[in-house]
Amino acid sequence: MNIHPSSIIHPDAKLGTDVKIGPFCTVGANVTLGDRVELISHVVVEGKTEIGDDTIIYPFAALGALSQDLKFQSSDTMTGLRMGKRNKIREYATIHSGTPASTGTEIGDDCQIMVNAHIGHDCKVGNGIVMSNLVQLGGHVEVEDNAIISAGALVHQFCRIGRNAFVGGMTGVGVDVPPYCIFAGTPVGTYRTINKVGLLRHGFTNEDLHAVHTVYSAIFGNTEDPTPMADRLKKIRKEVGGNKYALDAIDFIENRSKRGVK
Repeated sequence: MNIHPSSIIHPDAKLGTDVKIGPFCTVGANVTLGDRVELISHVVVEGKTEIGDDTIIYPFAALGALSQDLKFQSSDTMTGLRMGKRNKIREYATIHSGTPASTGTEIGDDCQIMVNAHIGHDCKVGNGIVMSNLVQLGGHVEVEDNAIISAGALVHQFCRIGRNAFVGGMTGVGVDVPPYCIFAGTPVGTYRTINKVGLLRHGFTNEDLHAVHTVYSAIFGNTEDPTPMADRLKKIRKEVGGNKYALDAIDFIENRSKRGVK
């Protein structure tokens, strides 16, 4: 291990092999740092926080602090922060501990959390997520794998963002964002189209793109259609056959969305 003498590491903290801790960092008693984790400088990691292998945390980031939920203002109530491997947490990012309302704040592997981004208490953030500068996630937000949230987007508490979705810059997210789509608008976002470029980058075929587009055309394409949503989904399920991405989009709307889509 390589620990700068100006840093304060609690003797009960658990540090993996080849950990690097630069100047003026603070690591609390209940923190676990995996192998090859690097805190560059001026980083605070506190609370019941676990950080996975090969994660890099840049200056002035603060992880694992007590949540801002005024119902839970004691360190005894924190359910912690668990973060996977190979994440990059950039300057001034803040990630808060979970509360008794959930099992804790959770972040997957291979995420890029950029400057001044915030992940609130009890959020569940998947793998391969990109959160650009100044993105703000309210408490209990869920972000599925490979979603990209552009700079300055604000996400309301309890919203869910589907996998491989792209949220435009400065977008206000007050409803759930379906998977595989572009969702954008200021101040209030709406569905725009499928995330074609992002999906092709992740190996989706033209057949997959067409199937997902067919689902969303039926849902968002004709706002004057009086047919109930459940009936439209039942019909479109037959049209897309067994395409797993189209079926996943339908499942999101039918089962995973709690705040609705638009």
